[in-house]
Amino acid sequence: MNTHLLNVLWVALLVATVLTWLIGKTAHAGPAAVSAILVIAALKGWMIIQDFMGLRRVKLLWRGLVLGWLLVTLAVILIAYWLGLK
Repeated sequence: MNTHLLNVLWVALLVATVLTWLIGKTAHAGPAAVSAILVIAALKGWMIIQDFMGLRRVKLLWRGLVLGWLLVTLAVILIAYWLGLK
């Protein structure tokens, strides 16, 4: 893996983390803020899985399992949030 690309991705992860923190700090804990935070978390997880875990060039099964786990986890969090609003 190209070291320059990993450095760029690392900076992107840092920026996404700061953005998530800012949304949580300044926005109300409404559905839009929670959705934005979960979308950012999904993008960060995807970048980590693809590049830092090195699954970009492996069989689709392994990527599917790990990405599926990420999506299921985020979906459970989102469902728990929505059910907690009622």
